[in-house]
Amino acid sequence: MTNQLLSRSSSETPKSNLSRSTHQTAKDHQMTQVRKSYQAIQQVKYLHLKAEIDVLLQQLQSLNKN
Repeated sequence: MTNQLLSRSSSETPKSNLSRSTHQTAKDHQMTQVRKSYQAIQQVKYLHLKAEIDVLLQQLQSLNKN
Protein backbone atom coordinates (compact mmCIF):
# COMPACT_ATOMS: atom_id res chain seq x y z
CA MET A 1 0.00 0.00 0.00
CA THR A 2 1.29 3.43 -0.91
CA ASN A 3 1.33 6.20 1.68
CA GLN A 4 0.10 9.52 0.38
CA LEU A 5 0.15 12.89 2.08
CA LEU A 6 -2.72 15.19 1.40
CA SER A 7 -2.00 18.86 1.74
CA ARG A 8 -4.66 21.30 2.79
CA SER A 9 -4.69 25.03 2.76
CA SER A 10 -5.10 26.66 6.15
CA SER A 11 -8.74 27.51 5.36
CA GLU A 12 -9.61 23.86 4.71
CA THR A 13 -9.03 22.46 8.14
CA PRO A 14 -11.37 19.75 9.42
CA LYS A 15 -12.79 22.24 11.91
CA SER A 16 -13.80 24.72 9.20
CA ASN A 17 -15.24 21.90 7.08
CA LEU A 18 -17.29 20.77 10.06
CA SER A 19 -18.43 24.34 10.67
CA ARG A 20 -19.55 24.74 7.05
CA SER A 21 -21.30 21.37 7.18
CA THR A 22 -23.07 22.31 10.42
CA HIS A 23 -24.07 25.68 8.97
CA GLN A 24 -25.48 24.04 5.83
CA THR A 25 -27.38 21.48 7.93
CA ALA A 26 -28.88 24.27 10.02
CA LYS A 27 -29.81 26.16 6.86
CA ASP A 28 -31.45 23.04 5.38
CA HIS A 29 -33.35 22.48 8.61
CA GLN A 30 -34.52 26.10 8.63
CA MET A 31 -35.80 25.82 5.05
CA THR A 32 -37.60 22.58 5.92
CA GLN A 33 -39.32 24.35 8.81
CA VAL A 34 -40.34 27.24 6.54
CA ARG A 35 -41.82 24.83 4.03
CA LYS A 36 -43.79 23.03 6.72
CA SER A 37 -44.98 26.23 8.39
CA TYR A 38 -46.40 28.09 5.46
CA GLN A 39 -49.22 27.31 3.08
CA ALA A 40 -48.34 27.11 -0.64
CA ILE A 41 -49.31 30.73 -1.42
CA GLN A 42 -47.35 32.02 1.55
CA GLN A 43 -44.33 30.01 0.40
CA VAL A 44 -44.53 31.62 -3.03
CA LYS A 45 -44.74 35.10 -1.48
CA TYR A 46 -41.81 34.31 0.83
CA LEU A 47 -39.62 32.99 -1.99
CA HIS A 48 -40.51 35.96 -4.19
CA LEU A 49 -39.50 38.41 -1.46
CA LYS A 50 -36.30 36.44 -0.81
CA ALA A 51 -35.43 36.63 -4.52
CA GLU A 52 -36.05 40.39 -4.51
CA ILE A 53 -33.79 40.78 -1.48
CA ASP A 54 -31.05 38.73 -3.17
CA VAL A 55 -31.24 40.94 -6.28
CA LEU A 56 -31.12 44.13 -4.22
CA LEU A 57 -28.13 42.85 -2.23
CA GLN A 58 -26.30 42.00 -5.46
CA GLN A 59 -27.01 45.49 -6.80
CA LEU A 60 -25.77 47.06 -3.58
CA GLN A 61 -22.58 44.99 -3.66
CA SER A 62 -22.05 45.97 -7.28
CA LEU A 63 -22.46 49.65 -6.42
CA ASN A 64 -20.04 49.32 -3.49
CA LYS A 65 -17.37 47.84 -5.79
CA ASN A 66 -17.49 50.90 -8.05
